[in-house]
Amino acid sequence: MNEPRLRMDEFDYELPPSSIAHVPVEPRDSARMLADRGPGKAPDHRRIGDLPSMLGPGDLLVVNETRVMPARLPLRKRTGGAAEVLLLAPLAAAPGSTSQSADLDANRRWAALVRPSRRIADGTVLVSERDPSVRVVVGERLDRQRRAVRVLVGEAPLADVSQARLLERAGEAPLPPYIDPNRARTAIAQRVGVDAADSDAARTALADRYQTVYARSDGSAAAPTAGLHLTERVLESLRSNGVGIATVDLTVGLATFAPVTAEHADEHEMHTEHYRVPAQTLAACAAAESVVAVGTTTVRALEAAARQLQRRGRDAGTADVCGTTDLFLRRGAEFLAVDALLTNFHLPRSSLLLLIDAFIGSRWRDLYETALAQGYRFLSFGDAMLLRRTPR
Repeated sequence: MNEPRLRMDEFDYELPPSSIAHVPVEPRDSARMLADRGPGKAPDHRRIGDLPSMLGPGDLLVVNETRVMPARLPLRKRTGGAAEVLLLAPLAAAPGSTSQSADLDANRRWAALVRPSRRIADGTVLVSERDPSVRVVVGERLDRQRRAVRVLVGEAPLADVSQARLLERAGEAPLPPYIDPNRARTAIAQRVGVDAADSDAARTALADRYQTVYARSDGSAAAPTAGLHLTERVLESLRSNGVGIATVDLTVGLATFAPVTAEHADEHEMHTEHYRVPAQTLAACAAAESVVAVGTTTVRALEAAARQLQRRGRDAGTADVCGTTDLFLRRGAEFLAVDALLTNFHLPRSSLLLLIDAFIGSRWRDLYETALAQGYRFLSFGDAMLLRRTPR
């Protein structure tokens, strides 16, 4: 007998605009944290700063150390019309690239979102007003959402993510569209003592705040936002309490932030993202009593690696596990690696909300209703929740 298809309207809820956080709290670890206590129990209301008192020896906290690129490029056509390019990944590493695009890898192309895409013809050259040395040549469509682009800094093509910092003057932090960038930029600039009218200083302040304190590996087009709450003080307190800290690297892209527009979950196209789980992280997970993932991207990296090892029929060894994954965790999924999850509150009808439903079941709705009633702040710059997986 076939299981009923999972309808996306099961993952709708009313999110008042007033509940969307446009500015993160300061300090980072003062963010509120709704701590799930399991079925039939009221959650606790805590702060991220309380996390060290809630974890201890035998627990392993795993973070995604990816670094956000200045991936959003405001540009102009030669005719003066405004345009925007959001870089996703080098095309040779991007999912769904055509054979023609692969042949053009010598030209160092990237997969990108281009706006307004319908009005920009193949071959159009877009120029940065902030840094005239930066130009983008728009190429063919890769699929319904993505275009191939070539990014030039001077006369040299931008080769890979290791060179992304060359775009710091031309680009900016790729905030989600539901955040008012002017409001966020002004508030954060004032907090750090720079003139909000100084656009370069204000953009730098915002970019720093939209980065985890442990960010290391360039490549993401969005932040792993649950990690934005953690501070060096909290991490050191966790270590002092005997909690292990381990890392993964998953480059955040369309698979994480693309909206689900399909009526049924199985109709959603899940793009691939690149991940790497170091051998020492795999070994630490195998030895831990409880693996606590910071963010849904960390969950996807760990679960993708666990599935890769399972397919190979072996346990964690001395080699890193890496590759690309389009893992779409939804109701009925088995979690092989993760026991607990620190995560933000997510958009209605999103793939991230489906992951939460798979992790703790339908009680997510009660938790979200409690959070809304208690004034928790939602989405990327909002508060967090700590969830314990419901055994299948």
